[in-house]
Amino acid sequence: MLITFVIIYMLITFAVGIYTSKLVKGSQDFVQAGRRLPLFLNAADLFALWFGSETIFGASSEFAQHGLKGVVEDPFGAALCLVIFGMFFIRKLYRMNLFTLGDLFKIKYGKNVEVTASFIMLLTFFGYIAAQFIALGYIFSYATGGAISIQNASLICAIIVMIYTMVGGMWAVSITDFIQSIIIVVGFIFAVFFLLHATGGFNNVISKAPENTFKFLPDGKPFSIINWLGAWMVVGLGYIPSQDVFQRANSAKNEKSAVQSMYIGAG
Repeated sequence: MLITFVIIYMLITFAVGIYTSKLVKGSQDFVQAGRRLPLFLNAADLFALWFGSETIFGASSEFAQHGLKGVVEDPFGAALCLVIFGMFFIRKLYRMNLFTLGDLFKIKYGKNVEVTASFIMLLTFFGYIAAQFIALGYIFSYATGGAISIQNASLICAIIVMIYTMVGGMWAVSITDFIQSIIIVVGFIFAVFFLLHATGGFNNVISKAPENTFKFLPDGKPFSIINWLGAWMVVGLGYIPSQDVFQRANSAKNEKSAVQSMYIGAG
């Protein structure tokens, strides 16, 4: 039964991604969805950017091991990044009507800085994208009862995603992210109700949790405070000059939607 749902989901995602190729009329449609994304698609796109498979698996396991302090970087730092970008950067960048973030570096600092910065940004995507594909591979492999190895399942998922992204561009990414966001939120709501019922209710879960599970602030020691602040900054500040955040925000239909989508995605 599980494998049936997984296959149906993948087929729907692939079909939607291929269908969106009809919306691509030029390079701006491909890279920025023609700057026509409505608020709900843009917000879902930014939400799915941070809250994808690597967060669902990675952050949840970190929380299980280290409590709330273990997930300061992701997803709390990621949410901070969107808030800061929405407050201080997106309005000016949106008005500049840039094609990529590299264009900003070219305008401000010249061609050499544009190429260097773009190359460095490109390198950062390898690990991030690999985490997505491996997580998808785990799900697909598990759904098949191990009949397909994690490596082969990851390869299958990578091929599907690359095909519909190459033909549908930002339109494909945005609409499939919207579908993904709905499934994630609805799935978590069902999971919460199921787990609370199975464990005897919310208070029971809280009372039986390991000590300091829900402690969010550092313990006051200098080294602990530095690590805590560093976890916020890695993504909260480090991802501000990133093409993926800029590209999604810059695809909004207007400046107001770009700002609002940042706050909704962060929320």
